[in-house]
Formats: sequence, C-alpha cells, structure tokens
Amino acid sequence: MGTAAAFAPPTSSHLMTNHVQTQQQQQQRQIVTTTQLYETNETKQKKSGGIDRNVSNKLLAETIAPFRGLRLFFYAAFASGAFVGGLITASGVAAALSGVRTDVDLNTEYLNLGIDFGAVALFGVLAKFDVDKGEELNAAVEAKVERKKKQKKLTSAMKEREQQLSDLNINVRVTEDGDTRTATMGTMQSMAKQHIILVAGPGRAIRDALRGAQLNKVNFAMTNILVVPYETGLDEAERASKPSGGFGDRPTYETQAYVAEAVGEGWESLIEAEMETAAEQAGEKVREEGVALVIANDGKVLRRGVGRVPWRQMVDELEESVTGEKKETSIPFLEFLEG
Repeated sequence: MGTAAAFAPPTSSHLMTNHVQTQQQQQQRQIVTTTQLYETNETKQKKSGGIDRNVSNKLLAETIAPFRGLRLFFYAAFASGAFVGGLITASGVAAALSGVRTDVDLNTEYLNLGIDFGAVALFGVLAKFDVDKGEELNAAVEAKVERKKKQKKLTSAMKEREQQLSDLNINVRVTEDGDTRTATMGTMQSMAKQHIILVAGPGRAIRDALRGAQLNKVNFAMTNILVVPYETGLDEAERASKPSGGFGDRPTYETQAYVAEAVGEGWESLIEAEMETAAEQAGEKVREEGVALVIANDGKVLRRGVGRVPWRQMVDELEESVTGEKKETSIPFLEFLEG
C-alpha cells in the first residue's frame, strides 16, 4: 500500500495548482525579461559613455563662441539696471507733475528717462542680435555634424567596395593573338602583383581615357598596371553584342596588353554605387565625365577622381606606393574623395 501511495497519480487539484504555479513563473520571467530590455534601451547610451546629440551640438557651439552666454548675462544685467533707474525717474516725474514734489527739474528728468529706456531698448536689440547669431551657429554646427556623419557613412561604404572589388572577374589578355583568361581582380593583385586603374563612364569618356592610356603604355609595362574600362549606360544585350572570348575586332586602344575587360556579375552595382558617391560629392556631371579609381596591388584604393584621366600622375602615384619615393607632377586631378 505504501508503494502504491507513493506512485499514485496526482489529483486534478494538484494538476491545477501546478499549472497555475507554472503560469505565474512564466509571467514573472516575462516581466523580468521585459524590464531588462527596457533598462538596456534606456541605459544603453549612458553605459556607452555617450551624450545626447543636442547637448553635444550645444557644447560644440559654445567652444566656437564661448562668451555668448557671458554677453547675454551683461545685457540682461545692464538692461535691468537701466529699467529700474527708469522706473525711479518716472516716479519722480509723476510726483512733479502731480505737484507732490517741486524740486524736480523736468527737463533733466525727461533726459534721464530717455537715457534709461533707450539703454533698455539698446541692450534688448543687442541681446536679440546675439541670440539670432547663436541660432545660426547652432544650425551650422548641426549641419556640419550631419555632413561628418554622412561622410563617415560614405567612407565606410567605400571601404566595403574595396573588399568587393577583389571578387570581381576580369578577362586578361595572355597571348599576342588575343587569347584571354578570366581571373578575379584579387588574384591579379596578389599573385601577379598587378596594380589596377578602373575607368567608368559613358562611351565617349572611356574612349578618351583609353586613347590617353595608349600614349603612356611604356609606363604601364614598367609598373605592372592593368586598365579596366567599364562603359556605363549599356544594357545586358548591348554588352553581350560586343566581341568576347578575345578582344575581337576592336580599336587598337582596346586591344592593348594592359587593357582588361570587366566580366561577370557585380560590376554594374559597384559602378553605380561609385557613381552615386561621386555625384554626391561633385554633382551629376560625373555621370557624363566618368570616374577613375587607382587601386594598388594590395587592394587599397589610393585615389578616386572625376573627369579627364591624368595617366602620368596615376602611374607616378602607383610607383610611389611601391617605392615610397615622391614624384613631382604638374597635372591637375579633380578629386571627389580620397580613398
């Protein structure tokens, strides 16, 4: 009987009690979890040591114009003193006009009234002018902070695209007959130690850039540089209609040994992202003028440029990145952001 009692099934009342206790425990855990989440959201900024953005902007504005608060204090103090003096003078004038006092020189008192209340008006105008300037400064500081945040995001996006570049495919000419081999840019940089100059833009900009590159092909041969042109504004059908599997019947400036062809997926989105970044910095004209990226063989983008491609300057910069020797150049280069 004792054994049977020990293993007797629980009654319905026991089951109900256990069910209620279980629900209470779950609710308590939910309350604790929710409280912890709210505490985390509310105290996250404090734990990270950050301060409110508005407070930070005000502190920055104070560092730019540190005496504005002091000036406003003096304006208020002087205006209050002048106002009190004006009230005292006005009471004397009122007493003289009512006949209570006969020893008051009204002409002098009128002059004092004008000085007192004129001072109040003057300090009020000065305070208003200073407050308006402070608001303008606060707006300028906030705009500057927003620009820095935006610039930081752009720079971060550019760094991400540097990583993406190494995974993109290019066709590289390997024989005099025009035979090509497909490889990733990362492979050409790490294994073949090739620097890469990427030129992107409409057909006219690409043609002008490649013609300029042809005039400096000796420099490309000496410095292990590949030029990768990418013509924008073409759809998939137009790209597919171009000669492939070699360089085909193309102009001589497209069939040089240092010219590689961008192939495969990923190029369109990357180039569009570069164009958008350039347009934010230099305006929509970049979509007509084209952009150029100078990429060292370690994968780092040394420079981003807009407009006419100064090949000699680009080659010199790549040589500097390898040798560390500074070369003087007089060719201008319009930048939209340093890499």
